[in-house]
Amino acid sequence: MPVAISQMHISRKLTVNLDQNQLNVRPIIKGAMNEASYTLKEAFNSNSALEISALNLNENKRDGFLTNLFKNMIDTASLQSRDFAIQVEGCKGVLTWSTRSQLFSWPNTINTFKYARHLGWTSALRTILKLQSSVGDKLRRKIMAQFPKHIIIGFVGVLPLEQGKGLGTALLEHVLEKADESHYPVYVEATDYQTVKFFERFGFVSQGQIALTKDQLLTLTPMVRLPVAMNEPVTFHVRPGRRDSD
Repeated sequence: MPVAISQMHISRKLTVNLDQNQLNVRPIIKGAMNEASYTLKEAFNSNSALEISALNLNENKRDGFLTNLFKNMIDTASLQSRDFAIQVEGCKGVLTWSTRSQLFSWPNTINTFKYARHLGWTSALRTILKLQSSVGDKLRRKIMAQFPKHIIIGFVGVLPLEQGKGLGTALLEHVLEKADESHYPVYVEATDYQTVKFFERFGFVSQGQIALTKDQLLTLTPMVRLPVAMNEPVTFHVRPGRRDSD
């Protein structure tokens, strides 16, 4: 059963590795989008949700489609704000986030794969762009109804050989710092146990488990983190989005 958000309790104690303070989190520039999308593709290559969704795509077509999917997502995030698509250590780790509609939630990503089987990746992306009242957005709006202003984590991924070095933690803590400063709660969707445990380390609480397939082989765990309010809130501010010519 979902946990009532109003009943959540978040510890103010977060484990911080001093070496992570030296990691430089920066926006993803247009020239690095191919590298950033490759990082997310490699990070999510073995994700159960994507494996099930892309079951009928051959490996080359699947990799190409997945890379383009993430590239489109990164591009869309950076057009909203330069701060919404970030990287660390030369794109070894990448995170997308927003305060607006989550363009590619997990349900949307799965639907994109379904469309891609019949339409190709370009047409599939165009189709998803038209689905403004998607399953993922409806779920998020329902869970976050009492928080009209909140942050949405899209996808966070680290190259397999670079995992365990604090890159994902640095990216997430960069966003959580902004959330705490402005007193914004944060919403994220997880599709496997390992991801749920990762976000739990930072105070995220599960809001229940949603079946994404009729056979319930694929599930979604929406999670919410309330802000750690240590000072008076500051006005939330992000830089304008980049232009297509940037």
